[in-house]
Amino acid sequence: MKDIRSAGCRHESAVENMERKIMKTETFIARTTCPNTVVGRLRTPCAARMLPLLLLLLALPAAVQAQDYTYTTNNNTITITGYAGSGGAVTIPGTINNLPVTSIGDGAFAFNTIITSATIPDSVTSIGEGAFEYSSGLASVTIDANVTSIGNKAFYDCTGLTSITIPNNVTSIAD
Repeated sequence: MKDIRSAGCRHESAVENMERKIMKTETFIARTTCPNTVVGRLRTPCAARMLPLLLLLLALPAAVQAQDYTYTTNNNTITITGYAGSGGAVTIPGTINNLPVTSIGDGAFAFNTIITSATIPDSVTSIGEGAFEYSSGLASVTIDANVTSIGNKAFYDCTGLTSITIPNNVTSIAD
């Protein structure tokens, strides 16, 4: 068994504590303080309040994948509702937090001038109304095979759009 003194800890017994406080009328409790260890630091109120933040940071890799997107979750599927990334060529993820991205929501990329191309993955089955409208920098869109519906004005007034690939599975394109 490891001696706690070798870990930079100080163990204070009840007797030592009593001798140290003999002239005081305080109560005393035997305690071990280990300021040089993680456990010792977590005993402070500030560190205890930070614990939830630390746990959240451990989950960060899952959130990094979704950092450019806002989305909603419904029936264990994801709908992209917005984009806040740096633009350029955008590949929409097939999953976010291990849930499939199944739709691009109404106006999700609307009025975006910094996206130059968009690739929509196989997991997506619908593109919402006005999803990319007024995205003047958008030059090309590739829609993978499982999209079956494209909403009204999904690509309206995308003045730079020169190429769009629409799969045969699309059964509905609104006005």
